[in-house]
Amino acid sequence: MNTRRLALGVLSIPVFVCAVAVAEADDNVNTVARCIKVAPEARYRGLGYNHIVHVADTCRVGAECDVSTDVNPQPTHITLAGGENTEVTTFMGSPARVFTPKVDCVMKTQ
Repeated sequence: MNTRRLALGVLSIPVFVCAVAVAEADDNVNTVARCIKVAPEARYRGLGYNHIVHVADTCRVGAECDVSTDVNPQPTHITLAGGENTEVTTFMGSPARVFTPKVDCVMKTQ
């Protein structure tokens, strides 16, 4: 089993710059990198920052993904249809506005 890591890009937000997620997959690494787009967002809400991970499937094929961060390593499982996007709140009220998301996806075959 050969696992590779690919950085999906960097998101620049006026308040801060944060590295965007790393996607992992076994044999689907090229498909995942091409089809799954990930962007972190920290929304300030009174007493702290809510950590939100935006995940978009840009292909016609759906995906099963686990979303976690360096602040909250407990994964949240999501299912995306082809062309669908969603946001996952991974932490609420964090004192830190910077976090690193991790998204592991497996593309559906049909």
